[in-house]
Amino acid sequence: MSAIHIRAPRHHHRPGLTGGAGLHDMVVFGTGVDCYLSYRPTFQAPYNFQILLAVELDERGSRALGADRRIGYADIHTFDPEDFPVAELDPARPRPRRSFRGTLIRGRRERGGVAIATEVRATVRRVIHFAELDPARERGRGLLTHLCFGRPDRLYLAHHITRQPSFDQIVSARLIPGTVTDLLGEPLPDDVAGPGFPHAQPIILGQREFTGARLRAGELAVAAFPATAGGAQGFLAEIAVERQIYLEVADLA
Repeated sequence: MSAIHIRAPRHHHRPGLTGGAGLHDMVVFGTGVDCYLSYRPTFQAPYNFQILLAVELDERGSRALGADRRIGYADIHTFDPEDFPVAELDPARPRPRRSFRGTLIRGRRERGGVAIATEVRATVRRVIHFAELDPARERGRGLLTHLCFGRPDRLYLAHHITRQPSFDQIVSARLIPGTVTDLLGEPLPDDVAGPGFPHAQPIILGQREFTGARLRAGELAVAAFPATAGGAQGFLAEIAVERQIYLEVADLA
């Protein structure tokens, strides 16, 4: 497979567009039907959006991504999208954008990334999370609240970006069987989480080995789930962090 070297970093920005006209690239993670894109935000408009998408890449993109993973490449992939206002992805819009094209990159564009497929179409299967970040919000750290999505045996946790300063982090994780309880500590069946979380479920992480800072591979944390799509009124479960997929601090300082 031939690679296209990206010569210089750039930001998309068309001053005539509003509602997030600027685009940074997106982190690619997951595989097959569980493929996700995470927009790389800042607190500075027009880049101030936290967006998580479940997508389907076209054959060109899927083959390139699969080939990289089969040869053992385990570092980050990113997706450099065409120029459009990211607010068009807002599921609350009457006609949200359902697809867009871009370049699939091994690594990060601004760090010598290599394009492995161009003109790739990403079709949006679900908007996992969409929120505009307020650059004027009072600075402070607050609770480390995360967004949980995926299946119980293949969960993903994204740091819920709210106030500045913050950080953007995505990790893979799994729910530990036999640790699910109600909010008072009474045992519950493991299937209380159902088939998983097709949309982002806000959770709060607490003790076991949770350090109160960024998540680390091998760490165990107790997650408080306020509610579920299946109707449960809240439960606790232990989550094991398996691998860090992405971390960015400087852009959200």
